[in-house]
Amino acid sequence: MSIHPKALVSPGARIGSRTTIGAFAIIEDDTVIGDDCHIEASAQIRAHTSLGAGCFIGSGALIGADPQFRGFDRSITSGVRIGERNTLREYVTVHRSIHQGEATVLGNENYLMAGSHVGHDTVIANENTIANNVLLAGHVAVGSHCFLGGGSVFHQFIRIGDYVMAQGNSGFSLDLPPYVIGAGVNEVAGINSVGLRRAGVSPEVRNQIKETFRKVYFGAQTLREILDEVDESNLASPLVAFFQFLRQESKKGLCIRTSRDFKSI
Repeated sequence: MSIHPKALVSPGARIGSRTTIGAFAIIEDDTVIGDDCHIEASAQIRAHTSLGAGCFIGSGALIGADPQFRGFDRSITSGVRIGERNTLREYVTVHRSIHQGEATVLGNENYLMAGSHVGHDTVIANENTIANNVLLAGHVAVGSHCFLGGGSVFHQFIRIGDYVMAQGNSGFSLDLPPYVIGAGVNEVAGINSVGLRRAGVSPEVRNQIKETFRKVYFGAQTLREILDEVDESNLASPLVAFFQFLRQESKKGLCIRTSRDFKSI
């Protein structure tokens, strides 16, 4: 463990082995920093935050600050829970939950680029790349293996499925199903075939996903009719996950298909 003499570390913080903390970093009371973490200069880890092993927190990052929520009761005890091997670069902000005893959550091996924001009560799963200046509002649910392009914006309470790719500077207030490319404002432009191929999904299953996408977004049947007739017991697991996402409760509804040409994505 290496703590710079000009860092401010509370005696109530639990710091793991081989962790380094830079100058002017602030680690508040009741925090847990796992083994092999690196906290750069001027980063702040607020109370009731936990970091798993192997995390990197960049200069100026602020983890566990109060939510941006009018009327928030600051006496509430809530926090941020971050898993292992996450990278949060310079000036990333992650806000704590608005609910007593609950937490904003990041899973494992996520990479958040400089200036990105994670709002209160958002849950991010594993192995996502969140590019510069992405804004995730409160209560957003992000799956795994997503790429959210720089400057993209996501409204509160929406869901983002696994392997979603969102175009830079796009904006969404509706759910993005698994495997789609999100573009523009609340539109989907197709399937993230490159991401699926890199994930080892077979050509046969990728074609089945594309056919299902066309059926949902271009077919004559309603979504309810499609869900009522599909037999998930005969489907590959990625397709089962797709239909399960569609069956789950949505506060916002699904993004629509685009009428524009996004072949360059």
